[in-house]
Amino acid sequence: MGRYFKKIRSFNKSSLFKKNHIKQKEKNRILFIHPFNSVEFMIFAAMQLNKINRLLFILLLLVCPSQLKADYVWTHNCLKGYEAVIALDFEAADNFLLKEKREHPENLLILYIESQMDLIKSFVDEDEIALDGIKLRNEQRIEILKKHKGKSPYQRLCIAEMYIQVAIARARKEEFFGAAYDIRKAFKLLEDNQKVYPAFSPNLRGLGLIHAAIGTIPKNYQWVVNLIGLNGTVQQGLSELKKLLASTYKQEEYAYMRDETIMVLTFLELNLGKDKDNELIRKRFYPVKDIEHKPLLLFSKSIFHFAAAENDSVIELLSESRKVVKNQPLHYLHFMEGNARLYNMDFSAEALFNTYLQSYKGSTYVMSARQKIAWIHLLQGDEVGYKKYIARCTPQRKTEELTDEDKAAIKEATTKETPHPLLLKARLLFDGGYYSRALNELAGKSLNQFQGIKPQLEFTYRLARIFDKMKRNDKAKQLYETTYKNGLNQKFYFSSSAALHLAQLYENEGNNEKALEFYKKTLALREHDYQNSIDQKAKAGLGRLEAK
Repeated sequence: MGRYFKKIRSFNKSSLFKKNHIKQKEKNRILFIHPFNSVEFMIFAAMQLNKINRLLFILLLLVCPSQLKADYVWTHNCLKGYEAVIALDFEAADNFLLKEKREHPENLLILYIESQMDLIKSFVDEDEIALDGIKLRNEQRIEILKKHKGKSPYQRLCIAEMYIQVAIARARKEEFFGAAYDIRKAFKLLEDNQKVYPAFSPNLRGLGLIHAAIGTIPKNYQWVVNLIGLNGTVQQGLSELKKLLASTYKQEEYAYMRDETIMVLTFLELNLGKDKDNELIRKRFYPVKDIEHKPLLLFSKSIFHFAAAENDSVIELLSESRKVVKNQPLHYLHFMEGNARLYNMDFSAEALFNTYLQSYKGSTYVMSARQKIAWIHLLQGDEVGYKKYIARCTPQRKTEELTDEDKAAIKEATTKETPHPLLLKARLLFDGGYYSRALNELAGKSLNQFQGIKPQLEFTYRLARIFDKMKRNDKAKQLYETTYKNGLNQKFYFSSSAALHLAQLYENEGNNEKALEFYKKTLALREHDYQNSIDQKAKAGLGRLEAK
């Protein structure tokens, strides 16, 4: 690092104007810049040398911050750079930000957009090194932002969102205490910013996310968040995000936040909200143009169609997007389309799962994709092929770091419990929203036709889920109760999931006492498949009821 500073100090007038080294027009360009000690010249020299890295650029800003008129301005380059980040076109984003550094090096939004890109890249690429680097880089960025105390509403906002990004990185590394502390700092900054700038809508993104997250915490654990000065509910968070989305249409200056707000709202409503207005969610996607080039919105719209039991729409949407975008940066979309085709018993899904396995360099859903390929062979009567592919479901990292779906795949491989083909087919058809077809597979079958406790539990559970979706609530509740009681002493997820769905049915009927009872019973069952996702939904239900 020292040699770079040495080169800048030795970059004197005589060396600049030697004949045969610099053309006259370059000489005129250098004369135009403030001579030798100015920050502008140092930055120019760094660009000419092309050897100084980003850290030195940050240090240069720290040397003489008073000489820069630092501000937060959404220039054309910043807007296009941010748009490229959300589109996962990181090369284009880098180019726009580099251009902005040359034209407006004092624009502090450069640091904010870079921090957003770091976080999104670390998740899309599952880059653990990049995730670790977020903490260090954001600490440096925050220090720079703190030195430029202006009157922009983006001052506190950018710092707060960087703290949230660090908290997410810490949580991924199970540094929960540090993550909670960073969230607290972000929350206080956003609250202060809301008081000073109440009409500044971007405040609502961070506040909405924090309030919604706090709302999923059951009442008996609320003292923990109260202790560090946090509060909020799921509905409060959703309301704030809806208000933010409305402002992106009313005020053009906030339009850059529209796509990601749609994505976040869709995800939260589908996973945490009790009353999902499918038509309202659907309408949010109507104004979106060129969705094929917006992978995060493609993902959001696809999970909406899955939740609305519109599997054919998922297939159409994702297959059309593949025709337009040849090199999809979000490889998970191949996995999603593979699932959608498998749910419809379209075994061309195997090619999509293989594409995902070949193109994705991380480990998330890798075991699940291999399991799905094994299932395809099983459903085709190829037991040898099933055993070949399920045997490949061996963990590449700590099992506790994997998704629930990957854990379930590994468990199936290690226990060597081959799924019952009939129950598997009914399950997949159900997951695709083909309820009548799923019921036809199980119609006329009795419990005695399935040998072993697991197939018997799954049989009553599958029927309960189908009747639930077909609004035959009495039949569904009866079968959920049977499944829950019969599976209490087992480590399968059927009992826990049955309790969760019973709680949701009772909550929808207004029987809050019974709903509370079964949400608590759900959380009491441990060490089963899909633990995280089932617990999250049960905690959200408890939070809703205990807030009343």
